[in-house]
Order: sequence, then C-alpha cells, then structure tokens
Amino acid sequence: MATSLESTIAKAISPRDVLSDGHLTSPRSYGVYRLPHGVTDTRCYRFGNHPVRMQELEREFGSCKLLHLFLSRADAELVARGYNGYVA
Repeated sequence: MATSLESTIAKAISPRDVLSDGHLTSPRSYGVYRLPHGVTDTRCYRFGNHPVRMQELEREFGSCKLLHLFLSRADAELVARGYNGYVA
C-alpha cells in the first residue's frame, strides 16, 4: 500500500496550478485535509472538492490544513483513506 500511496501523492499539484472558478477551481480539483488534533477520534483526514470542502471543514471543526491537491477525486480519496489507515 505504501508504494501506491507514495506514487499517488507524487501526482499532487500545487494550489497555484488551479484558478478560482466561482465556488470551485478550474480545472476542478480535490483536496486532502488534516483536521486539528483531538477534534475527532476517527478519520482525521478528509477529502473533497477544493475549496468548498475546505470551507465546510473549517465551519464544522474550526480549522483544517490542505495537505495535497489532486485533479482526480479517486487520488484524493485513496490518499485520505491511506492516511486514515483504511485498507482498500
């Protein structure tokens, strides 16, 4: 799993590679976010449409940190699941 996770993380893009397009980005992008320590017992890492999901997490948990940004939702999901310790 580590090799798959590492190779997926290598596909991450910089936030500077996307432009704001209304509530989303162009091209559409998906972030992997880390929640503040201690706010939840499970699933400390979340993913979703950037920046909408980031704003939702900030409202719900007070803050979050963008770790990686991907052009593929599947890549973001794989990384978040890997960080959370889920085995596919």
